[in-house]
Amino acid sequence: MIGVSVASNKSLQLEATQEAYNRVVIRLNLLLIEDKTHEQAVRAKLFEDKTHEQAVRAKLFEVMGERNKLGKYSTSDLYVMQKSIEKTVDDFLAGLNEQYITA
Repeated sequence: MIGVSVASNKSLQLEATQEAYNRVVIRLNLLLIEDKTHEQAVRAKLFEDKTHEQAVRAKLFEVMGERNKLGKYSTSDLYVMQKSIEKTVDDFLAGLNEQYITA
């Protein structure tokens, strides 16, 4: 019976971690859509917008790659990943915005 419980626990944690990654992927995609709208509205900053878009797109693909490999991790690793992914992306976006504003 313990084997079923452990498998069930991992399944639940995997699902929760996938949901956290999905939220981050959605956020990054929405940011890319906003960048496209901004790019169309302000053509003068086209090169800066492209750099910003490329950085966000690279992070998006990195997160999606991690999300696709979640099944390989232990329950405890999944828990840590679930709790850290949103903060990791928040920190990335804050740093990106800081670079973007000061550039």
